[in-house]
Amino acid sequence: MSNVFDLDELKLGSNVPVVQGVYDLTPDELLLSQEHYESEVRSYPRRLPLAIARASGVLVEDSRGQLFLDCLAGAGTLAMGYNHPEINQAIIDQLHAGLPYQTLDITTPVKDKFIKEVMNFLPAEFAKNARIQFCGPSGADAVEAAIKLAKQTTGRNTMAAFHGAYHGMTNGTMAMMGNLNTKARRTGLMADVQFLPFPYSLRCPFGLHGEEGAKQSIRYIERMLNDDESGVQKPAAIIVEPVQGEGGVLPAPAFWLRELRRITKEHGILLIFDEIQCGIGKTGFNFAFEEAGITPDVLCLSKAVGGGLPMSLLIFDKEFDTWRPGEHTGTFRGNQLAMATGAKALEIIRRDNLVEHARKAGQYLREGLERIAQKVDCIAEVRGKGLMLGVEICQPDGAKNKFGEPEAAPALTMAIQRAALERGLIIEKGGRQGSVLRFLPPLIISYEQLDFALATLEQAMLVTAGPAKEQAVPAVTADTSDWREHFIHTGKGGADSFETALNHTTRVMKSVFENTDTPYSGLDPQVLKTLINNIDLDTQQMPLDRVIEQTGELIAKNSIMVQHPRCIAHLHTPPLLSSVAAEAFIAALNQSMDSWDQSSAATFVEQKVVDWVCEQYQLGEHADGVFTSGGTQSNLMGLLLARDKAAEAMSGHNIQKQGLPEYAGKMRILCSKKSHFTVQKSASLMGLGEHSVVTVDTNPNGTIKLASLIETVEALKAEGLLPFALVGTAGTTDHGAIDDLDGLAEVAQQHNLWFHVDGAYGGALILSRHKTRLQGIEKADSVSVDFHKLFFQTISCGAVLIKDKANFKFLLHHADYLNREDDLLPNLVDKSIATTKRFDALKVLMTMQSVGPQALGAMYDHLLNQTQQVADMINQSSDFELLADPALSTVLFRYVGSNEEAAIDAINKKLRFDALVKGIAVMGETVVDGKIALKFTILNPCLALSDFESLLQAISQLAAQIERA
Repeated sequence: MSNVFDLDELKLGSNVPVVQGVYDLTPDELLLSQEHYESEVRSYPRRLPLAIARASGVLVEDSRGQLFLDCLAGAGTLAMGYNHPEINQAIIDQLHAGLPYQTLDITTPVKDKFIKEVMNFLPAEFAKNARIQFCGPSGADAVEAAIKLAKQTTGRNTMAAFHGAYHGMTNGTMAMMGNLNTKARRTGLMADVQFLPFPYSLRCPFGLHGEEGAKQSIRYIERMLNDDESGVQKPAAIIVEPVQGEGGVLPAPAFWLRELRRITKEHGILLIFDEIQCGIGKTGFNFAFEEAGITPDVLCLSKAVGGGLPMSLLIFDKEFDTWRPGEHTGTFRGNQLAMATGAKALEIIRRDNLVEHARKAGQYLREGLERIAQKVDCIAEVRGKGLMLGVEICQPDGAKNKFGEPEAAPALTMAIQRAALERGLIIEKGGRQGSVLRFLPPLIISYEQLDFALATLEQAMLVTAGPAKEQAVPAVTADTSDWREHFIHTGKGGADSFETALNHTTRVMKSVFENTDTPYSGLDPQVLKTLINNIDLDTQQMPLDRVIEQTGELIAKNSIMVQHPRCIAHLHTPPLLSSVAAEAFIAALNQSMDSWDQSSAATFVEQKVVDWVCEQYQLGEHADGVFTSGGTQSNLMGLLLARDKAAEAMSGHNIQKQGLPEYAGKMRILCSKKSHFTVQKSASLMGLGEHSVVTVDTNPNGTIKLASLIETVEALKAEGLLPFALVGTAGTTDHGAIDDLDGLAEVAQQHNLWFHVDGAYGGALILSRHKTRLQGIEKADSVSVDFHKLFFQTISCGAVLIKDKANFKFLLHHADYLNREDDLLPNLVDKSIATTKRFDALKVLMTMQSVGPQALGAMYDHLLNQTQQVADMINQSSDFELLADPALSTVLFRYVGSNEEAAIDAINKKLRFDALVKGIAVMGETVVDGKIALKFTILNPCLALSDFESLLQAISQLAAQIERA
C-alpha cells in the first residue's frame, strides 16, 4: 500500500531544465499512437508535441527524458504544480480511509471540510451570506448552472457577455463565447445573448487607450441599458471574467468592475464572475474581483479549486437560491478525491502565503517580460495580474492594421511558442488571432525558475523575430545632430524635447501616485535588487520615453512613498508642490552656486533667503549663512568654524595654513548623550577624533542636564583639557527633545565656548506659536537648519547660519579661476566647504511666496497637537505601551499584547520589518530604556486621527499573525 506513490521517485533532479542545443520534438511512438487513435479534435498536442512520462512541481519530463518548465500547468488547474507531496498524500489518505470515490450530493466529512475551506477562502463579506452548489466536473457545467439560476431568478431570458469571453464549450457557454472561429460551424446555440465591449487598451473598440477606453466601455453599457431604443432587452445576468484568459489575458480595471457592479445593482441584473481560470490566487488575490472591493451575485469556480482533480462549484448569495430539489444535478458532483485535494490545496495556499508569492513573483515575471520587450520589436504589450500574464505579439516591422493598431502576428506567435518549447519552456497562446503568449504557472514557481522562463523566452524571440533594430549600438561619430536630442537648447523649439520629457515624467508619476495604496509595494527586497541589477547600462540604450516608463514601473512603484499615511518612520516629509516645482527650475537651469558668473540670479536668491532666515532666528545684523546638503554638513561646518576660531583665540594658530596645533589632542566638544551622531562624525573628519566628543547625561525627557554639563566642563578644565564647543539640540532624533538653549548659551558664555545649535529637526518651530521653546537659539554662534525636514522641502536642502559672518574667514580660499580677490560680485564658495552646490534656496523662496510662513507655522502647531492625541490613543490601548511622552512629533511605543516581557523585543523587531516588506507601514525602530521601541515620526499635516486608528489596527493584526506563527 505504501508504494502507491513513490514521492522520492517523482522528484526530478534539477530545479530548471538544462538544455543543450534544442530538444527533439519529432513525434515518438506515443505521439504517433495518439494521432492514430484519438480524434482530430485534440488541440494541445498539435502545439505542444510531447508525451509526458513523469512530472514534479513545475517540471515535466517527456518520454525522451527531456525536461520542460511548465508555465501552462493544466491550463491553470495545477496551482500546486505536479505531484505536490501533500496533495499526493491527501489522495493516499483518502483511498486508505475507506470512503467512496464519489457520493452524488450526499455529504461526508471530506465534503464538509472542503466546503469550510472554500468559505474561509472567500472574502468575509461574500461568504457570510453565501451558498455553495456542486456541479459536474467541468467549469462549463458551473457556468451552465449559473445561466439557469439567473434566468429562473429574474424571469428574464437574455444574457450579456463580453467581447473576448470564454466560458466553456457547451451549448450555453459557447453561445457566450467571443471567439467566432470556434463556433463558426455551430448552429442552434443558446439564443438571446448580447455582447458588450471589454476593456482592451491596445485594441480598444472606441479607439481610446488605457483608462479612457474602459470608461467609455462602462458608458456604453450604462447608456444601452437606459436606452429604450437600444434593441437590447434587460438581461437576466451579465457574466464577466475579471481577467479574460483565453481572450488574451485582459485584466478588467478595478474601477471598471466597481462601476459594473453599481450598474447591475441599479438595474436588478445579476452579476456573475467567472473565475474558473483567474481564481484561487493566480492574480495575487484569492479571487481577482477582490482588488475592486466588491462581491458578485454568483461566482463560478473550477480548475484549481479541486487541487488538480475535476471539480466545479457555483457560489452565490442565498437571496438567489431559487433552486428546487434536483433542478440541476450531476453524477460526478460528489468527487471525494477532488474534495480532499481541493481542501489540501487551499490549506497550503493559505499556510504558505502563496497568494502573496503570486503577487510578488508575478511582478518579477512582468518586469522581466517588459525588459524583453525593450530588446525586441515583436511585443506590442505585456499585461495581466499576478502570475496570470500575457505577451501580445505583433509584426516586428511595426506594421499597423486598418485601425492604426499593431498588426497581430499569429504565425510568429506560434513560432515563438515552438522555439520556447524546443528550449524547455511550455507556454500557451491565445487572444485575438492567437497572437498572445500566455503564462499560467503554478503558484509554487520559484524565482530561479522564472529566470529560466524569461531567459528561454528571450532566446526564443531573438531566434524567431530578431533583436530590436534600435538595440544595435551605433558607432560613435562626430555627427552632433544625433547628440542634440539629449539636451535642452536655447532659442525657438530648443526646449520642445524638454517639455515632452517633463510632461511624460509627470504623467508616469501621476499614475504611480494614483495607483499607490501602500507605503511600499511589498516586492521582496532581494527581488527588487535583482531587477535593478539586471538593468544593462552598457548596450541597451533606449528612447527616453521608454526609460521614463521603465523608471516609473520598476523604481518609482517600488520606492518608499513618503506621501502615504502609513509612511511614518523617519524625518522625511511629504514635499510641498512649490518645492517640487522649484526642482524643475533647479535641474533645468543647472546652476552651480560657487561663483556669481555661474549662477547670477541664483546667488542673490540664496543670499536673500539666508538673510530672511537669519532674521527669523534673530541672530543679529552681522549674521550670515550658506546653504548645505543638510544637517550633517551644517553641523560639520559649525564645529569646523568653532575649532579654527578656538585655535586662533588660544594661540594665534591658523589651522588653514599650519594644520592642527600640538594641543589638538586636548580639544573637547560637549554635547548630550542624545545628540545626533554627526557630532562624533564631525570630530573625526576634523582630525580631533571621536574621543574629543564628551557626552553629558540627559534628563528622562531626553534634554541635557545643565548641572551635569557644568560639572563636566569644570572637570575637563581641571584635567588640563580644552573644551571649546558646546552643541545644543533642538529636536533629538528619537525623542524630539529640545535642550534648554537659554541655559546652554549661558554656560557657553561663562566658559568661552562656541555655542552650536543642531536645529535640523526642531528648528522649524521658529515659525510656529511654539517658537518660545527655541528661546536661546538667537544667542548661538552657529545654527543648523534642515529645510527638507519640517519646512517640507525636497531632499536635499539645509543651511548653516553664523552669528558673526566674519568667522567665515576660516573657510575662505581664493582661486584665480573661480573667486578672485578683486571680484566685485559675491561668490558663495567663499563661505562653503563645497565648491559645486545646488540652487536649493529657490525651493525655500518659492515656498514662502506660495505657502507662506504663517501657514507653515500652523502646520507645525497641528502636528504637535496631533502627536499628543496619537500618544494618548496609544496610551489607552491594551495592545500598546507608550514609552515616552512626546516632545515634538515623535511617538515612541511598543506592542505588548499579552506577551511575556522576554518575548516583546523580538516581536517588535519582527513587527517593524514585516510591516515594511509587506507594504503595511513604514515605521521606525529605536531603543528606549533598553527596550526595543517602534517609532512614529508624524510629519504629514494632511493626516487625520482616523488614519492613525487604522494604522494601529493594522499593526495589531500583523502582530497577532506574528504571535500565532
